[in-house]
Amino acid sequence: MPTKSRHYEKPVLVRRDAVAQIAATTKILSITGKNMVCWVARAVYGEGNPRWLLFRDWLAFQAPAWLRHGYVRHGEALSRVVRRSGLLRGLLRPAMDRAIRGRFGL
Repeated sequence: MPTKSRHYEKPVLVRRDAVAQIAATTKILSITGKNMVCWVARAVYGEGNPRWLLFRDWLAFQAPAWLRHGYVRHGEALSRVVRRSGLLRGLLRPAMDRAIRGRFGL
C-alpha cells in the first residue's frame, strides 16, 4: 500500500505554558524523524527537558552542514564526556540556548 507524503509544517512556538511547549516539541520530533539522535543535547539538557528536541530541530534544519556532519559522526562519543563534565555542560548550554532562541525566539 503506498504511503501518503506528509506536508511539512514549520513548528511555530510562542511563549506559553510548559504543556504547550511540550506539545510543540512532540510535533517537532514527529517531523524530524528518528534517524538523528541528539546525544549531546540530551546530555546538556537532560532527558526530561524538551529543549533538547528544540536543539535537534535547529540541528536538522538550520545548523551548518559541517556541524551537523560532525555531530552525527562524533556526537555519541562526545556525549559520554559531556555527561561527566559540568564544565562542558556549562560551556555548551549557552551556545545551544542561542541556537534555540534564534530559531524559535525562546
